[in-house]
Amino acid sequence: MNLRFLGDVLDHWKGSIISRLSDAQLLHNLMVDQMATDFSQWREIDHTIYAKLLMIERESIVPHGQELSGNRKAYVQEILKYNGDLFLDPDTGICTNSQAGSEHLKATELHAILDCAPERIVMVYQHNGRTGNMRARVVEVMFYLQRHGAGFHAYAYESATTAMLFLCRKPERVDLIGAYFKQMLDWHGDRRISHWQSPAPGPQLMIHRKK
Repeated sequence: MNLRFLGDVLDHWKGSIISRLSDAQLLHNLMVDQMATDFSQWREIDHTIYAKLLMIERESIVPHGQELSGNRKAYVQEILKYNGDLFLDPDTGICTNSQAGSEHLKATELHAILDCAPERIVMVYQHNGRTGNMRARVVEVMFYLQRHGAGFHAYAYESATTAMLFLCRKPERVDLIGAYFKQMLDWHGDRRISHWQSPAPGPQLMIHRKK
């Protein structure tokens, strides 16, 4: 998340998703990490506005003593203190190469967060790649995650330029989220919601299910 984007239409989209899932009791003890690339520029009013847009309490934003652009390892350790569900809001989503900057979430970091609490849902904001094809970008991200740690289940809610990813070690929890959005969107769900299953470590490839 970057301060110059605060208040744009995507913040309202994120808030709508969080609010709907919270009302349906499909999220448990949700905490939100802004993954702010310009954290030192944020004032308290900015954090408050961000919380209002995402329809969460101000106290639900993960507090940090470290900056993402500084001691990244210590920053992630501060996230690992929490055992509930998480929404991670990096500028551009999950990185699919080894050159992740502060605007990205690394695959190894995501797997560490999933391992810390296998029952948790991790939501990740994902922007599209240079190709502009959101489905192709989600495919790329999921296969990259598979190569860096198997044994997760995921759904993606895709729009033209962004996606919300839902990941968990336990299929029972994330399947409820997939079913919720498919029921809500009816036949539109076929082109908006994709389901991914990564088997336990081994030679298998990730399965992409199309309904």
